[in-house]
Order: sequence, then structure tokens, then C-alpha cells
Amino acid sequence: MISLALVAPVKGAEPGHHLNSVSAFLGVTSEGRRQRASTLGLEYERRLSDRWFITPAIEHAFGDLDFSIVALTLGYRLNRWAVYAGPGVEWAQHEAGAETQSEFLFRTGVLYELEVGDLIVSPHAMVDFVDDDKVAVIGVTVGFNF
Repeated sequence: MISLALVAPVKGAEPGHHLNSVSAFLGVTSEGRRQRASTLGLEYERRLSDRWFITPAIEHAFGDLDFSIVALTLGYRLNRWAVYAGPGVEWAQHEAGAETQSEFLFRTGVLYELEVGDLIVSPHAMVDFVDDDKVAVIGVTVGFNF
């Protein structure tokens, strides 16, 4: 289903509006589970219509403990604002040579998108729900439309 959504033509999208974007994410996670870590990531957005979009993302939080995240969110645009939510997986290796542990997560977020030609700059605020913990992540993506 996801593959079909990515290759199928979008009906109802605004004429001349780009259907895809790729962005790099730079942010900070809250203290607690990820130990106030710097976060780097990459995300791809595919518009499903003029309002709906789907975004797979991968991130890595660098701190006392290294965590990686893979998430797939579905979002809804309200002019320059957008809200999104979806499932993902967080995995971490707590000590060198230790077994990698993975946890299911659910991500929610809001963003504000600024476009200048094909360039996109979007501040994000997210909350990941992981194993009865709430992890706040704030940051910005910088990318391009195509």
C-alpha cells in the first residue's frame, strides 16, 4: 500500500506544487530516556493530496546513550502548519558489545513550513511515546522539493 502511494499520481494536489521533498533534521531531545542528546536525521515526504502526506524518517540521537529511530508518519497540512503521527522503532546499544535493544514508539508532532523556491526550512516539535516514557524532540529540517 505504501509503495503504491509513493508511485501513484496524486489527485487533487495543487497544480505546480512539488510532490516530494527530502530534508536533513538537526535537533535536541529532552533529558531522560535519551539523555538530552543531539539528534541528526533524514526524512522523505510524499504528498498524497493537497493536504495529506506520508513521511518515513530515520534519526540518530548522540549522547551518553546512542539511540536510533525509524518512524513512518501520516500528516495533515493546514496552510503552512502541519500535524503528524505514526508508529516507529527505537533501538539502542547501551554498552559497547552489549545486545541491541529495540522498543516500539509512537511519534506525534507539529511543524511550520517555510518555502523559498525549492528550499524548505521547517521547525519541528515532536513527542515520542516509548515504553511508558515521553521524549520531546525539537529541531529544524532543511531540504528541497522535487
